[in-house]
Amino acid sequence: MELPSEINKKKKSYDPKRNLIGREIVLTSEFEGGNGIGFKEYGDNIFSFMPIRDPGEKYSGQAYYFKFAVENKLIRSDAIKHITVTAIADYDDLWKGWAPGLNINLWKYSGSSLTHLDPKNVKTTPKTMGINLILQPKEKIFISNMLSIPYSEMVNILEDIQLMYPTFLKLVEVGRSPMDNIIYSIRVNPDENHWKDTTKSKIIISGTPQSNEFGDYATILLLQKFLKMGAEYWDSLLIFRIEFIFFQNPDGIVLGKNMVNSKGENIFFGFKDSKENISVENTIVWDYLEKDPPTLYLEWHNFFQDRKTIRPYLYPIELFNSRKNLQKIYKKMATTLKSYCNGAKEQIKIDQPYFSDTLAYKLQKKFNTLSFQFKTHNSMEIKDIETIIWDVFNKLIKILSRNKDKLL
Repeated sequence: MELPSEINKKKKSYDPKRNLIGREIVLTSEFEGGNGIGFKEYGDNIFSFMPIRDPGEKYSGQAYYFKFAVENKLIRSDAIKHITVTAIADYDDLWKGWAPGLNINLWKYSGSSLTHLDPKNVKTTPKTMGINLILQPKEKIFISNMLSIPYSEMVNILEDIQLMYPTFLKLVEVGRSPMDNIIYSIRVNPDENHWKDTTKSKIIISGTPQSNEFGDYATILLLQKFLKMGAEYWDSLLIFRIEFIFFQNPDGIVLGKNMVNSKGENIFFGFKDSKENISVENTIVWDYLEKDPPTLYLEWHNFFQDRKTIRPYLYPIELFNSRKNLQKIYKKMATTLKSYCNGAKEQIKIDQPYFSDTLAYKLQKKFNTLSFQFKTHNSMEIKDIETIIWDVFNKLIKILSRNKDKLL
């Protein structure tokens, strides 16, 4: 795994607001996806910083989204450092019910390792989160309270996957963001005749536009699992056209944002009816899908509130209007997901604020797409997330296969 430090190792200048270079300890957020400002040292190995909240963002109460790196500069074999780094809120209007204590399952990057920090080493107050760390000599680690893999690293993974399967997968440039970062897709079995056959239902799997969540990485994990299944499994799905979409909000990932893009626009809730109020990224994704709308749309998310659960977001069957066949299929899928999940089942209502401007809602409303969003919990390990997303994908595919003649 290429870490953020490697991605930006050629950077020559330093932003003093995003770096603290001490005699023994270095703290920084100046790398791809980094989030943190105002690093301070108080003595006795105690440090602090402030997470940077999205400008203008009024929906999300994730006040404590951050990603920073810390390094022990000492080289002596016995120079082990015990330090405390505290994230401090720089504003007063915490959203009701959202506080640091809700998300103590921090991610730790170290070498090629990606694991959770022990929650016992995280202490919170209503506006602070203290993180106790032990650093070996010359050790450098990255700490984040949401799992967002660097954009450039995920792009490298996609390019490598496509090179391994040059005739079976096609890496497509869907469009470019205002910062010139690419929104990608990968088409399975990209034969021209296969993709021209619109009698074959189209399935779109995508990561969330919420840039601090690991929806894009979950989509990569699902693609990798799909490829491991082999030719017999792939052949069983030739009745479908399958495509994976990545990085609906690439600038947000690169800049270390929570929900917005480089212009402060909320991409997740940005699929507005008026073209005048829609971002570049939203326009690119919508125009791409509008040309060949999907039959099934599945979007991965994660969350940190409440207990360790998994939950589906279900959209109104009334959006299918007179398509009774689609209503029945959607109910079967929804019932299956509700039975599988141990968390809250979020039922979105007609014209519900925010969610009526999501891609899932708009696709279901305009194109009768069977749309779902699905959330895993931030406290889950990678192997558990892999299992869950594969289960969900397969359960929906099986229902779609059994009802393929009713989709036309």
